[in-house]
Amino acid sequence: MKFSLPSFVNKKNIIKLLINRYFLIGVAFLLLIILGENSIVYSYKLHKQLNEMKAKKEFYIEEIKQDSINIIRLQTDMEAIEKYGREKYLMKKDNEDIFIIR
Repeated sequence: MKFSLPSFVNKKNIIKLLINRYFLIGVAFLLLIILGENSIVYSYKLHKQLNEMKAKKEFYIEEIKQDSINIIRLQTDMEAIEKYGREKYLMKKDNEDIFIIR
C-alpha cells in the first residue's frame, strides 16, 4: 500500500504557503504565545503559585486567630500559664519529677 498526498499538496503550493505573509505572521504569533515573556506556560505557573499562596494565607490567618486566643488566655488565666510552661518549656515544681516519653 503506497501513501500518496492529495493533488493540491505539491512543492509549489508548500513554498507559496511558507512565503505567505499571513502564514508567517500566524506562526510568529503562535510562537510568541507559546514561548514569549507572558506565555501560556508562564501564566499557568503563576496561576498555580497564586493558588498555593492563597492557601498559605488562609492557613496563616487561622494560625494568627488561634495564637491571639492563646495570648488572651495566657494573659488572664494563671492555670493556662502554668500548663503552657510545663508543656512548652518542661518546667516543674520543686517537689516533682518529670518523665519525658517521646
